Amino acid sequence: MQKPNTVESILLAELNLRLPPLSFYKLVKEPSDWSFILKLHAILEGALTRLLERRLSESDFDETLTFMRKVQLAFELRELAHDNHYRSFLVTLNHLRNRFAHRAEYIVADIPTVIQGIPTHKRSSVLQSLAVGIKIPGTTEDDPRNRIGREEMTRKWPRYMIMMSAGYALDMLSLAYYFQMGKDGEFYFEEYRSKLQDLLHDPEVIELRRKIEAEFPDDDSADAGDA
Repeated sequence: MQKPNTVESILLAELNLRLPPLSFYKLVKEPSDWSFILKLHAILEGALTRLLERRLSESDFDETLTFMRKVQLAFELRELAHDNHYRSFLVTLNHLRNRFAHRAEYIVADIPTVIQGIPTHKRSSVLQSLAVGIKIPGTTEDDPRNRIGREEMTRKWPRYMIMMSAGYALDMLSLAYYFQMGKDGEFYFEEYRSKLQDLLHDPEVIELRRKIEAEFPDDDSADAGDA
């Protein structure tokens, strides 16, 4: 069974969350960073909830659990346990979301302003964690060049760096949902295969894939794969 690429996996995640196609990608055009961060956080929390509902017993999971507890439970799953950098991203995004949500003046603030309000000794790690979606080819996660580059990129393009990291995190959660056996002993991808194919013929989706392929010609995230 061939797994979908990143774009296809995100389309499946939106379908699973009952969102219109490309809802995730359209967040980048949100009129304010406040709405961008809160909506992005809601999508990722929804993906965490759906995954945990599928994998854990009712006695082990309650959808009213905090975001942080859902992250903890998700990354105890065998296939996610090694993705500590994305766990760090989700924790950091949650921290940023809470800063936006709990201070009224941040309703009209941008991401750099909110990050600037984070204590100095924590700021660098926050900037680095928000850009885990980028890495110098051939390097490890702990390579100092990645830490420096991620911090610089988040300072320059915070919304785009967060979007990129969130996209790969959503891809990871979506694959864990569809391609790992659930508590009911079932795999869920087959029942969504035809729906995914329908989405891939949507003109708006075709245009998005064309743009991604033009911008990242060597990236397989938009390749047409046989889903």
